[in-house]
Amino acid sequence: MSSRARIARERQARIDRILEHAERLFVEKGYGSTTVEDIARQADFSRTALYQYFRSKEEMYASILERYTDVLTDRVARATAKAASTPEKIRAFLGEIRRMIRERPGFFELYFIQRHQVQPRLSADWKVRLNEKRRRLENVFREAYQEGIRKGEVRPIRFKDASNLFFAQVMGMMLLHEYYGEEFDVSLEDHLEQCLAVYLEFVQNLDGRQPAAPRRRTKASPPAPAAGPGREALETDPGRS
Repeated sequence: MSSRARIARERQARIDRILEHAERLFVEKGYGSTTVEDIARQADFSRTALYQYFRSKEEMYASILERYTDVLTDRVARATAKAASTPEKIRAFLGEIRRMIRERPGFFELYFIQRHQVQPRLSADWKVRLNEKRRRLENVFREAYQEGIRKGEVRPIRFKDASNLFFAQVMGMMLLHEYYGEEFDVSLEDHLEQCLAVYLEFVQNLDGRQPAAPRRRTKASPPAPAAGPGREALETDPGRS
């Protein structure tokens, strides 16, 4: 190994160590309560040395999101490419999200829960970079759905709408479990499976008709009392002129 390659490898190892500790502190303490000094101390760096790798706490946060968004995008791209039908591609896509939840729960905590705290502080360059990463992830889904429309496998709605509906279900359920998980008697995994079933039922309903709603059972109403021989009865009796 050349000296240049060794130096680059050592630098990357230091960056990895800083980001690992930053991620853990952001999740445990919250982004707002974590300081650059906290991260430097945990990663065994001086504050001055840490600034040789990252210019700010926001840059560390954005680097974590960028890294794991890239990992997730590569995974869903490979998984959907292996699946044959569009419903199988959608299931594979969600499967990789669920896998990432199990492996890196901190990523979703930062991405969905704490991002609103950091977004206004990000530089214009980082905002553009993260939006590009998000679009790259969404495009994997959109391209799979667009192909499904061409094959006649899914409902021909705008693929952007199909993507937005999918991500809204997934992200919404994750947020519900983050804030109200203790109130549920169903795990996040089970709820995501139910979301998938509802979504697939919708997109595979090709004619666009709503499935018939089950009839509600109600108690039989008592028969209406017979009209007496009063004025109302006389006026409504068709046999009278």
